[in-house]
Formats: sequence, structure tokens, C-alpha cells
Amino acid sequence: MNFVKLRISGEDIDLEKVSSTLNITPKFICKKNDINYNKITNQSITYSEDCWIAGIEIEHEEETERKISEFIDLLYKNKNTIQQLSMMHHITLWITLNQDTTQYNLHFSKEVLNKVSDLGIDIDITCMQLQEFYTETYLSDKINE
Repeated sequence: MNFVKLRISGEDIDLEKVSSTLNITPKFICKKNDINYNKITNQSITYSEDCWIAGIEIEHEEETERKISEFIDLLYKNKNTIQQLSMMHHITLWITLNQDTTQYNLHFSKEVLNKVSDLGIDIDITCMQLQEFYTETYLSDKINE
């Protein structure tokens, strides 16, 4: 499953105002110094900044480019707000590709790239090959640590 998310991070973010202004329900929010426990790594994480994340899951690989473009179109409807937020906070379009094969191609049109640039946000793309992750060895090593 692939994901595309908008991540806003920084100091003193009014998380509720971000949600109401963008009219988007976040999937994750945290304030600086919140603590979260990761069950896979058996480690506690103390957040060093405020964070607001909203996004979508993309179930079918062949829909990835279209769904990312649609998500960017949704963000572009809030262009002025996102541009203002990007002057105060770090904003990233976060794309995670979880492929089962070793090669994966992703194409963005000039129009899509221009919209992201116009929004004034960064892009992070993470590509993971899940074959290793889901092997018994990997999971049992992490659980037994």
C-alpha cells in the first residue's frame, strides 16, 4: 500500500486551526515533548516539534500517480493558506511507496510539479521494498529485540 501525506511541522503550531482552516482531518497530530511508544522498534520517541499529518492510503499500485495528483489538487484549493503556513512552518508532501518489486516508476507531469512548487512545499519520497520487511526473520528480530 502506498501513501501520500501532507506534513506540517515546527514550533507553536495551532493544530486545531490548521485542521479547520484547511478543512482536512489529520491522521496524526502531536505537540512538542509528546511521547509515543513504537511497538515494532520497542523504543519511546519524544517529539522535538509540533506535527500535523493528513493524507490518504493508496491501495492499488496502478492508482498511485492519479491519487497523488488528486491529493495535490485538493491541497492546491488551499493554496493561500498553505503558502502562509509554509512561511512559518516546514511543510512537506510526503510520498511513501511500498513496492513488492525492485523497480518502481513514478511520473509527475509539469502541471503537478508546478502546483507543488507554487504551494511552496518540499517533497519527500520514500521507496521501500517490502519483501524483506515481511519476512519472518526481519519481524522476529524486531520483536525479540
